[in-house]
Amino acid sequence: MEVQIIKDKKNPILKRREISFKVKEKVTPPRIEVKAKLAALLNSKPELIVIERLDTVYGKQELIGTGCIYETEERLKQLAHQHLIARDAPKVKEGEAAPAAPPAAAPATKEAETKPKAEDKAKPKPEAKAEAKPKSEAKPEGKKEPEKK
Repeated sequence: MEVQIIKDKKNPILKRREISFKVKEKVTPPRIEVKAKLAALLNSKPELIVIERLDTVYGKQELIGTGCIYETEERLKQLAHQHLIARDAPKVKEGEAAPAAPPAAAPATKEAETKPKAEDKAKPKPEAKAEAKPKSEAKPEGKKEPEKK
């Protein structure tokens, strides 16, 4: 995989480096591999890199991407979107221990979604209220309608 840096801009206010890059590869590489290659190329830790965008170029075997390299993990947690952090995290295979990830980025399991909670069972369900007749259909008690023949 060949990675070429197109633009490297330092943003001192946000304490990060904003980069644009081009990746040449026959097949689209996973984000984790691109992140590791960028970390090696730019002398940074992969945990401090967030890939914001990866787009393939139609008709070519290359990707165009943008990302940010943060100075500290605290700054990364303050500025980076949680879904981008979760997207760049390594995937866990069954039977292996999960790496430390932020709680907001942890995906929900299917079992937790399908099983109702104990709290939900204990709460009584609100009953449907009896529908009142509209005023036009309601008859006054003292008056009777004349019978039609």
